[in-house]
Amino acid sequence: MPTRLRDRLVEQLALRYRRWATRRLRVTPGAVLSAARGIMRRRRYCLLATPGEGGVDARVLQPFPPDRDLTVWLGTSRSSRKVAQLRRDPSATLAYQDDPGHACAVLVGRATVVEALAERQGRFMPFWRAFWPEGPGSDDFVLLRFEPVRIEVWDARRRVTPPPFGLRSACVTRAADGTWEKA
Repeated sequence: MPTRLRDRLVEQLALRYRRWATRRLRVTPGAVLSAARGIMRRRRYCLLATPGEGGVDARVLQPFPPDRDLTVWLGTSRSSRKVAQLRRDPSATLAYQDDPGHACAVLVGRATVVEALAERQGRFMPFWRAFWPEGPGSDDFVLLRFEPVRIEVWDARRRVTPPPFGLRSACVTRAADGTWEKA
């Protein structure tokens, strides 16, 4: 098939898909939060970005599944660069990329360092003994408690792709009373 004909056919198909998908969009706060939870639960790892000396520093971490209110817990080393950065400025971003699901979720919020032994004991993954052989009581093991205030989602499977069709994420922000509203 000549390239020009194939390109025209692909363009027509793309425009038809756009019209079809646009009629089926789901961008309510509930749909955005549901999509975010689904993406977060499907991914084993996420990217944590924190404000660094020369800009933003990012690293991959293994989070716990999100709590009901989308709070995310992560384990890390007390002596890590991220802990020092978060003690100076608790601003943080978590990003979850779900290529197989054609989706992503970005959470912007604040992360606090949690040193309470009872909390560390309740949130210690067995495999982490590779990093902290002494277990959750290790002096070097702490938790990060991330609380989102803004969530951005793009999820083709769940039709969370706001107008203009798929060119931006659906966004919700947490109100003062803890409810989520469309941004």
